[in-house]
Amino acid sequence: MSNPTVEMKIDWQNALVQDAALNLYQSGRIRRSNDTASLIALLELQGCLAEESRDLYALTARGQSTLPKLLDAFYPDWGARAEARQSMSTVEEDEFHHRLNFIQNNIRFDLPLWINQDNYNSLYGGSPASDINAELKTHLPDFKVCQDTELRLKGSMDMHLKRKLQKPIRLGPLQKMFSYVSVPQRDLLDINEVDGEQPYMVMTIESLPMFYDLDIPDHLLLLWTPPENPELAIHLLRLIPHYVPHIHFGDLESQSFALAERIAEETGRPLRRFLPSFWAEYSEHFSVACEEKEGKGCHWYQPVSSDETVRNIMLKRSWLPQNILLLDARMKQELQALLN
Repeated sequence: MSNPTVEMKIDWQNALVQDAALNLYQSGRIRRSNDTASLIALLELQGCLAEESRDLYALTARGQSTLPKLLDAFYPDWGARAEARQSMSTVEEDEFHHRLNFIQNNIRFDLPLWINQDNYNSLYGGSPASDINAELKTHLPDFKVCQDTELRLKGSMDMHLKRKLQKPIRLGPLQKMFSYVSVPQRDLLDINEVDGEQPYMVMTIESLPMFYDLDIPDHLLLLWTPPENPELAIHLLRLIPHYVPHIHFGDLESQSFALAERIAEETGRPLRRFLPSFWAEYSEHFSVACEEKEGKGCHWYQPVSSDETVRNIMLKRSWLPQNILLLDARMKQELQALLN
């Protein structure tokens, strides 16, 4: 049986305790110190350790089955770290620590909060393309690492994007000056509340050229949402009140439908797609045959739709891009109808 008093004394947030527990799991040995004394006491009470020599203990047969359960209860991340350790070569670990020791001897004291992914990989992995092992990351400063992507949006409303300990980003003045606004990733992920004038509707749009050129009515907020990186639009959409409806406008294509489903699932909003009523008329001249591949233009895997336009495209094993609709005179009316 476990001892609640001893369990409470173990500081599972202590990196030395975490490392000692992982080392015990992998090597079967643990050495007593001020940091590990409580952990050793608990494991001894449960018959999980046997003393080999002064201050050195070995995991017993009972401990081999009990230790993983203990770690599951008090240190949930242990499994991922143990797996990361096993996937790391000795050469990789030695090179990392050699590089890290050099950096620490020259590092500035006022470390930034954010750091670009390529800079992070170059410093601690040796090149921008390096994939730093999850176990090695536990030795590094607690940076917020980002790819410095941008959320591009346009509309006419004066929405305020509130950030912790910083002035809010007021979109109104920016949108009056520019054709669209770009919000950097490191700023957007600090936003925790949306205030000010709200749109009547939010539309996520897949094609960047279409985002640039599409004329939108007042009170519609347009968010560029690329399939390969929709996280920024999803982050903002989660913060916009749910009484503001959302609709997705993408290609008439399988991966675009999957993107709309992902946005709905991750934001908790109803799944709605913008399907202009005249889209089917473009099929004869602009439909593209689906191919045996992954990604854009792959074969449909969704159930056959009840919508006539979508169903016909699915049955023809083809797809339609959204940007072919750009100059159609009916587009403006259909966008306006969304807001009515």
